[in-house]
Formats: sequence, C-alpha cells, structure tokens
Amino acid sequence: MWKKLSGVLGAGVLLAGVVPAGTAAAVGLQWKECKPGAVEQCATLKVPLNWSKPSGPMTNVFVVKVPAKDQAHKRGSLVFNPGGPGGAGGSIFEAGLADAFLGPLRDNYDLVSFDPRGTGQSSQLNCGPVLRPGVPVFPKNQAQYDAMVASSRATGEQCLKQHGDLMRNLDTRTVARDIDAIRAALGERKLSFFGMSYGSFLGTMYAQMFPHRVDRMLIDGIIDHSQGSRRFMLEEAKSMESEFNAFIDWCAADAACELHGQDVGALWDKTVVKADKTPLTSPTGPVNGDVMRMALPALLPKLEMFGADWTGLAGALAKAAKGDGSGFGSSYIGYQETAYAAVSCMDLPGELKGYADARARMALAKAVAPRVGAAVEGWIMAAACSGWPIPPSNPWQRTPVRGVQPILIASSTNDPSTPVSAARGLARQIDNSHLFIAEAHGHTAYLNSECARTHITAYFLKGTLPAKNACR
Repeated sequence: MWKKLSGVLGAGVLLAGVVPAGTAAAVGLQWKECKPGAVEQCATLKVPLNWSKPSGPMTNVFVVKVPAKDQAHKRGSLVFNPGGPGGAGGSIFEAGLADAFLGPLRDNYDLVSFDPRGTGQSSQLNCGPVLRPGVPVFPKNQAQYDAMVASSRATGEQCLKQHGDLMRNLDTRTVARDIDAIRAALGERKLSFFGMSYGSFLGTMYAQMFPHRVDRMLIDGIIDHSQGSRRFMLEEAKSMESEFNAFIDWCAADAACELHGQDVGALWDKTVVKADKTPLTSPTGPVNGDVMRMALPALLPKLEMFGADWTGLAGALAKAAKGDGSGFGSSYIGYQETAYAAVSCMDLPGELKGYADARARMALAKAVAPRVGAAVEGWIMAAACSGWPIPPSNPWQRTPVRGVQPILIASSTNDPSTPVSAARGLARQIDNSHLFIAEAHGHTAYLNSECARTHITAYFLKGTLPAKNACR
C-alpha cells in the first residue's frame, strides 16, 4: 500500500489546546525551519510510549507543518497520512512534496504530516526485511512453511531485542492517539484529515476514538478491518488479477507498451517459471520467480498523478525475458521497511493456523486469480506475521463510527491494492458517511482521477460532498 508510492517519490528518503481525557500534553515542542529558508517547519513531539501510562517513558514523533498562505482566513490544520504501514509523511513534507500532494489546499490549510512511531525520523525500526530473501514465501510443504514461520519469528525477536516496548506500542489505535496529541499541540479544537490506503484505516480509527475532534475527513483507498485476513487477501487477489488482465489488454492495444504485439500473459508465465528454475541476474542479487511475483503489488497499481503507470511493469518484464531481473527491485522480498510488518502484525495479522491452512488459502487465491494467485499484500502480511512473537493488539474487527461529521469515503473502480468492495463495506460501518467512487484504474481515486481531485478539493475547501457518480 505504501511501497509503490515510496518508490515513486524516493521517500524514506505543538503547545496549546484542549487535551481530552486519556491523552497527555505535548512536551518540549519547538518549530524550526526544516532547511534554511524553507517554508516547511519541523518539530519533534514527545508522546507517551504507552498511552495507558501517560506519565511513563516517552517516544518521539517527527512532525512537519507547511503554513497556509492565507493565515488570516485559513480553515485550520489538515493532517495527511500517505499510507503504509510505514508511510513517513513528515519526511515527505520535509522533502518539499506537500504541494505535490495537496497544492490546491495550500492557501486555506496549514498542511501537517508526521512520521508515525517506528518510521522515518520518529523512531525507525531496522530489524531486517519484511520478507527475507531465500526464505520460502509460498510454502509447498511443511518444512518450507516452518522456515517461513521461523524467519518471521526471528525478525520479530530481533525487533524486540533492539526496540523493546516500542514494538508493543505500534498499533493503529496508538498512532491515532498520537494524532490527537498533534492536534492538541497545534492548538486546534478539531482537525481535518486526509488518509490514503493504510491511512484510511488510521483515519477510521481516529474518527472512532475522537469523533468530536473531526472536522473534514477524506479516506481514500479503503481498508475494511471487518473483513478478516482470508477475505482481505482473496478480495485483493481478485482485483489484482483483473488489473493484470487490464495491463495485458493495454499492451495489446497501445504501442506505448514495450511488449506491444506479444502475448504478454504467456510471456509473464514463461518468464516466472524460468526464473523459478534459474534465477535472473540483478545488481541486488538473484531474482527468482517469487521475487517477481512479490513485485506485482508494487509494480501493477497505477499512480497517475505521479506518472507511475504500466510502462514500468512492461519494461521490467521485457528485461526479465532477456535474463535481466533488475526491473523487479521493488519486490517485497528484501523490502527493508520493518515497520510495514510490525504494524501489520498488530492490526492486520494473517491468522494462519498451520501449513494446511496456508495451503488452502493459496489454493483459494489461485482459484479466484489464476495468474496472480496469492502474490498480494494480504499474503505478504500473512507470511511476515506467521511467527511474530507479539500477539495482535488490534485484531480484525468492525470499526463502527458514530457521532461524527460527514466523512468522505473514496475509491477508484479498479483499485488492485484496496478493492472498491472494502469502501462499500466500510461505508456501512460509519454513520453519516458519503461514498464516492471514481471511474479509474489505479490505487486510490485521488491519485488516479483528475475529476476526483477536483471534487475532493471542493470538499475540503467548501464542504461540498460530490455526487456518488460524479466521476463515473
């Protein structure tokens, strides 16, 4: 959910207000220019490591603010989260990219983002990759399943050794409390929020916990926490398969595809099987079939706003067909953002019950998605969490939201990462929500539809809710 965006951007790259019960006042916050002469202002917010112990040890949250151009007429603060788990929004803003995301809102809002605990410049985890190279990710027998579980456990135990209690306090409810501490430190009675992908779940949690603190909220590219791990994976597999077929059709119709005129589906199948037998070469190491498969969740979703389209996947496959695996460096195998696994295991655990369960799930994925199979983030999380030594603190469950201002829930019709079915499911759990679906291919409506961006901007500026079919 985050890896595609981080690859495009190269990312990785407060003290007044009413403090509600259960939160603590911010400590020692001082704004400074992020870089000499820059408009971006940086600060470090200290928050309780464990919110149930507000007087206990503290941890740092890196916060960046881009002040509204029209301070006299601004609406307040708009907090942005780019997704993840592991999206370091503060570092993105520090790099000068606030306008790239939210430029039309710059006059009217103080744009604020942050690196969630465990990421970026807050308190980054560095315990090893999400999925270790050489470890089976689609186990074919009990021994391979045991190796996958052992790898997951080893990463988790290494994190516990290095980061201790931080590892037990990374779940999304905890980060939602951090957001409310940011709100209080900004001196705002309410805040507006823009969350994409995993950020949609973070926004939902915030609205559930602090409904009276929500002004205007957009969540786009939806995670429905009521689905459970199995349905979560299968819905994604179906959407990824559909989008892969759309990629094949595009290559057949458009000469911009480097593989135009070839049978792209057959070429993919042949190249992956060949890489299973003899790994391809690349500057970062051998690329086998599983590395290729696990790059699909990063390569296949479009991000039109940033120019990320299917030409990248076509070029990677064209190289791979000639023995060059360098185009698949975005694979989740070897991906170093440990927070992706650590947060997923707290909130989105795979709940695998053993090898028989894993085998059954992979078979189901293959049945609904013959080409993609289980090469989706739902399975990445299941594999990464299969032996995690910390039990989930916020496991799969409904997230009903009551007593909140109208929340705008957005999705594209063809989102391979967060299928539109999740948006429909979450809309039924949030009172007074407004579902908005844009006709587009790619991950999130905002990043892939100019029409959606226009209506979302109008919502934040004027409070105008778009017609449900405004961009269909």
